[in-house]
Amino acid sequence: MRLKIMLHYALSFFFTCLFIVIVNILYMRSSVYQDNQLYRYDPQPQLDAITSALDADPGSGIRLAAEYTEYLQKQGGGMQLLDSAMTEVLRAGKLPASVSASYSASRLLELYGAADATTFAGPATINGNDYTILLFLDPSRVRRTLYTYNVAQVSAAYNLLWLVGMNVLLLLLVSFMYTYSISRPVQRITGRILALARGRYEGGDPAKGIYAAVEEAMNQLASQLDASRQERELADAAREEWIANLSHDIKTPLTSMMGYAELLGDSDHSLPPDEQARYRDLILDKGRYIKTLLADLNLATRLKHRQIPLKLEPVNVVEVIKKELIDILNSSAADGSAVVSSRHSIAFTHNRDYAGLQLDRRLFGRALANLVHNAFVHNSEPVALLVHLEAAEDRQIQISIDDNGKGLAPEELPRIFSRYYRGTNTANSSEGSGLGMAIAKDIIEAHGGHISAQLSPRGGLAIHILLRRPDHETVS
Repeated sequence: MRLKIMLHYALSFFFTCLFIVIVNILYMRSSVYQDNQLYRYDPQPQLDAITSALDADPGSGIRLAAEYTEYLQKQGGGMQLLDSAMTEVLRAGKLPASVSASYSASRLLELYGAADATTFAGPATINGNDYTILLFLDPSRVRRTLYTYNVAQVSAAYNLLWLVGMNVLLLLLVSFMYTYSISRPVQRITGRILALARGRYEGGDPAKGIYAAVEEAMNQLASQLDASRQERELADAAREEWIANLSHDIKTPLTSMMGYAELLGDSDHSLPPDEQARYRDLILDKGRYIKTLLADLNLATRLKHRQIPLKLEPVNVVEVIKKELIDILNSSAADGSAVVSSRHSIAFTHNRDYAGLQLDRRLFGRALANLVHNAFVHNSEPVALLVHLEAAEDRQIQISIDDNGKGLAPEELPRIFSRYYRGTNTANSSEGSGLGMAIAKDIIEAHGGHISAQLSPRGGLAIHILLRRPDHETVS
């Protein structure tokens, strides 16, 4: 994989560089090195202008027109007029330090290589006499560079095959170095992605560089996926156990119902009226129990998908809790609820007599009943349950349900509100849907509240509910 990545980037980089080189060569050939005036300077127009500006006066000699002298001064150049003996006749403008009053042939050649001026020479004829004009131009405006070289050596140095081969090798070397530095983190990231796709969530130390943030994010993603996988495995195991338990919970009363029905329908053995009534009540009781299990399952599913609209109404939460606790204390096995032993006790305290809130009275009562029954179901010994309501001025209502039972193991706390989970301390583990706590949590959260659990200082479990009143609700 890494070789493919390196080859891909290397070829891309190489052909990109090659394209740029070709574009530059074509531009240089078409615009810079073409046979035009870019590197050719023609001094002839200025020499002709000087010749035209020269004037021979029998009394004062040869003169240069004043306007041309001023022009030379502005351009930073100068001129010198030599006679046939190469002796100065006239000078004007700015002359370089290399000029002299007379020249030899070799001295004239030296002027062409001087650095302080760019020199051009041209003939001029004045009144039938031949002269030589030397034109000195500012080297910052016009420059001449002279090269003397061995043609054979230069031709060998600029061998086309050698130049192309050398540049190709350089491009390949740079491409390899560039792609090697890029492919290492890309290969590492690609490997991590493939590992995640195959279900391997091992993290790694992120390397330094531009991809450090990406690798750190992938480490976090791997941790989240691993946590999700573990949670999913626990949920799957709990769901399988729940299905097995629920099947047993339904199968057991169903078997009893079928047996009692057969006894009632047996024409060979007539039962006394009192036994018939007892079997009928048992069948009804088992039927209500099965109905309750199925209702819990249906309610949990609808709450999970938010398919139950809340029927909110303004209520006094203190009165709602008080009424629900009284109903729980008066409950019996006939309605399918958990049996509240006379040995159990419930105490309700509150800091205010009125705490207004918008609630779905029926669903909130169901949540409270599930939480209270949970405390009783998980404890075979007498349980003293303390329910306390604290209504604060900041529009928050806190409800705590605290029992002095045997509690549960700390590692079970994170799972107590999970669907299908039954605590290991359940007194009667073969009964119940395992959805009571999850239903209570969904109902509280549907009201915009929060529910949590912790071990109680009294030895059992403490459930804390936090609800928030709208701005217009009051406490008293």
